[in-house]
Amino acid sequence: MKDYGLTEEQRLIRDSVHDLAHDKFGPHAATADKQYQAPVHNLKPLAEMGYTGLFMPEQYGGAGLGVMENVLVVEQIARYCANTAILYSCTDGATPRAILALGSEAQKHAYLPAIVRGELLTAWSMSEANAGSDVGNVQTRAVREGDDFVINGSKLWCTGAQVSDLFLVWVRLTNDTGMKGMGAVLVHRDTPGFTIGKHLDLLGLRGTGMAELVFENCRIPASNLLLEAGRMRELLGVLDADRITGNPPVCLGVAQAAFENIVRHVKDRQQFGKPLADNQGLQWKLADMAMDIEAARALLYRAAQRVDEGNPSIVDTSITKAFVNQMAVRVTNEAMQLAGACGLSEDYPYERYFRDVRGMSIGYGTVEIHKSSIAREVLSGRYTH
Repeated sequence: MKDYGLTEEQRLIRDSVHDLAHDKFGPHAATADKQYQAPVHNLKPLAEMGYTGLFMPEQYGGAGLGVMENVLVVEQIARYCANTAILYSCTDGATPRAILALGSEAQKHAYLPAIVRGELLTAWSMSEANAGSDVGNVQTRAVREGDDFVINGSKLWCTGAQVSDLFLVWVRLTNDTGMKGMGAVLVHRDTPGFTIGKHLDLLGLRGTGMAELVFENCRIPASNLLLEAGRMRELLGVLDADRITGNPPVCLGVAQAAFENIVRHVKDRQQFGKPLADNQGLQWKLADMAMDIEAARALLYRAAQRVDEGNPSIVDTSITKAFVNQMAVRVTNEAMQLAGACGLSEDYPYERYFRDVRGMSIGYGTVEIHKSSIAREVLSGRYTH
């Protein structure tokens, strides 16, 4: 593997996770997809190697490492099993980051060490039928009654729902419209009045345990309030970090896998008495794929390094997320095309690669939403080199 200016420790992390994912996760990735089974058992060896809760401070049992290390881990997992890479966010994604950044000391001590050990899986629940890109339209209500909150409403597209133990739920706490009236609460899986609904059958990422959530007079203690109304911009700031560590490295890892597989295929496949790889037109397609992947990796690593240096930016996040999403769709689609009929067969990984990355252009903020963010920064004059 190339150096990319990584430190010795970062290269060690990358290479050890690569070997684990290659040996343990890759052989069963197709089965998880076909059977709609979340390969949550794959988190155990990652925890044993100290890679869950990687960013957590040492006081909670973590390694205190940065976004760059997180990106490297997710990228390598995704090369062999995108579903496992997504489930990894149950221990290193938005919810643990939100508890660390915004939770009370009691909440931090109650949850973070267990998350680091891989014993407590978490989910992030924001979306509703009419609240996707328009996050200020959340209708699920949490009403204070004495020492409790009572929650009513429903949520959609909750990744990891079927395997998670603790849910960060966006709720409306006051009658104020938009983000002003919203807050966030923590809900345990076994809370009365809380139901995890049917599995949501999607085009790809079928092994992520995605489901809807239903709250019917669900009563939680007031101590489970994570963030009061009026502070949701702080929570969105946490989500910005997750848009670097979660979605783009999954896309990059899957695109890399598709590229490596199709290179082997065209070198081995004989047509008209010679390897497909001898065709110049096909060679140019491979060159385009290689350029796309390298450009995406450069953007992603730069964005991660800037966050770790204390210089994050909206435009970095949005450019990276949108470009890597679109790159992955292009590369996996081209790999499927070059594989011919094999590209459409479930006996080969190409169609799964495409399916797994296609939805990433919608999740974590659509590509269009991120392009709007980029344009705002450009037109305001805040976008500078």
